[in-house]
Amino acid sequence: MTTRRTCGALAAMLIASSAFATAAYADAMTMWVRASGVNAAAHLVDLWNSTHPDKIELTTIPDNQMVTKLATGVQAGDVPDLVSFDLIYMPDFMKAGFLVDLTADLKADPNYASVAKAYKDIATYEGKLYGAGFTPDVSILVWNKDLFKKAGLDPDKPPQTVGEIHEDAKKIRALGSDTYGFYFSGACPGCNIFATSPMMVAAGSKMLPANGNDDALTGDGVKDVLETFKEMWSEGLVPKSAQTDNGANFTGEFKTGKIGIQGTGGFLLSELKKDVPNLNFGVTFLPGVKEGQVSSFVGGDVVAIPVGSKHVPLAKQFIAWELTDEAQLEGLAKNNIVPSRPALADNKYFAADPRVVVTAKAIGVGYVPWVFHFADMVNSDSSPWINMFQRAIFDGDVDGAIKEGREKMKEIAGQ
Repeated sequence: MTTRRTCGALAAMLIASSAFATAAYADAMTMWVRASGVNAAAHLVDLWNSTHPDKIELTTIPDNQMVTKLATGVQAGDVPDLVSFDLIYMPDFMKAGFLVDLTADLKADPNYASVAKAYKDIATYEGKLYGAGFTPDVSILVWNKDLFKKAGLDPDKPPQTVGEIHEDAKKIRALGSDTYGFYFSGACPGCNIFATSPMMVAAGSKMLPANGNDDALTGDGVKDVLETFKEMWSEGLVPKSAQTDNGANFTGEFKTGKIGIQGTGGFLLSELKKDVPNLNFGVTFLPGVKEGQVSSFVGGDVVAIPVGSKHVPLAKQFIAWELTDEAQLEGLAKNNIVPSRPALADNKYFAADPRVVVTAKAIGVGYVPWVFHFADMVNSDSSPWINMFQRAIFDGDVDGAIKEGREKMKEIAGQ
């Protein structure tokens, strides 16, 4: 079931779901978490369970089943007390009436004031708040310092603009036939909204429309970034395999030590330190067209309370607790997960590796698009986003790709 169909059929569910709230507490609260976020969520739940008398039982839901399961659960009155899911579906869930209004609680919480703006934005619908950042991820730029040095570049000076990425990539490519300046997964829509769109946003562009009357792909940044990627592709600065990479090698190519620069996610840091501990790499913000322009795509999961939760007051206590210094540092930072409060980036657990601090601070400069139908607009294999990306870079028709992408995105947004 697509997100579009799911949300279109849910108006009647609120009537059914309202009858299921009760005041009695059971021995434990229940929480659903999507499979790709379960490791991070487990750290917080384990910490809560070790410090609170009321326990939480965690249930893992396959990523592609979360939307349908929550929809049918609300209708049937069979929902968990808490739910952790991909933040990008927050607009659809809020509009459908799946979630409990947390406005008064969160606005009164001093810790919520320092939560990254991206999490506040994505959890707001018609002036009300329905969730909080839970287990964050964020996009960053990595560069291979050894390749920079071999190419005559300053290994401690990452590219500050998209144009500098291009220039540095040329010098790295000149090192040899199996060394490339830049990498992206050309057939992976999610990878590129995550790691490429922030360069456009940093340059002042807006990506996706919130409704059929809203603008899409605005500003020169979209064209400037696509033109640069097209040039790097045509100049052979990117491996040919990138064109058909559906994300399977999104992190693998950089690990070979043969890629100079790449946009990626903060999750790569722990992978690199584990899999290739001798790889000498740096981390910086994703740049825009002009120096000083930076952004990132804020991802990960939000936590919310489904309509029909039997333990709403206790679930609210958990959400308040997960925003505290204790949870953010001992549950997340201690386990190499960035906090959802950027002010906590400088902490004792990250102090030994400035690259992790930079990654944590990227949460504070990042964005997340507030849109309905994100799956159709971006994540599907034939979405307007990936079709635009591929047509512009591999076919060379940047203007035509943007025009078509804009029209199709607005069409989807109007449904």
